[in-house]
Amino acid sequence: MGGTFNPIHYAHLLLAENAREQFGLDRIIFIPSGQPYMKVQKEDENVPSGELRYQMVKMAIQENPYFTCSRIEIDRPGKTYTVDTLHELQKMYPGDELFFIMGADSLLSMESWYQFEDIFQMAAILVAVRDDTDEKKLTDVITRMKSKYLADIRMVMTGRMDISSTMIREKIKTGKSVRYLLPEDCVEYICLKNLYSQQQEGII
Repeated sequence: MGGTFNPIHYAHLLLAENAREQFGLDRIIFIPSGQPYMKVQKEDENVPSGELRYQMVKMAIQENPYFTCSRIEIDRPGKTYTVDTLHELQKMYPGDELFFIMGADSLLSMESWYQFEDIFQMAAILVAVRDDTDEKKLTDVITRMKSKYLADIRMVMTGRMDISSTMIREKIKTGKSVRYLLPEDCVEYICLKNLYSQQQEGII
């Protein structure tokens, strides 16, 4: 399960647990992104180093024995491509079936990704479906991609959690509480490292 995780929060963890349970996965590997080739950082967007985001992910998943975290993207120099990450995972776990977890919005734009057709051949795609997802549109896209690319795409039912990393960063920036949005250890780490904020008083 890849992502910027800027920062990781409970919606990420719930999606991972739902995917693990629904599809009987042996483990979930969280992979904080390095330098994604498609994501251009805005001037006012505060993205901590890969190391800091990796440490937050480790803290967030430490109590779940089925969750682990990998450095393969943050340690890779240059731009990050999902297809390269999957190649590395195939070498690390030869013979294992790989699943790639993503949001519905990512699937809708996937045909613009670098070597996206190879991704379909290397991993089954698990797509998060929330209560506010346009299921008809998503189902139509999945049906077309399955037919055109012989892709294995399955839906993960997640319900609705109105939590986003953007919301959390904005709350921290304005000194508002982020309690119950992400694990307590992550909140303390954010305070310790002075991440995202001009005003941290009151966020815990």
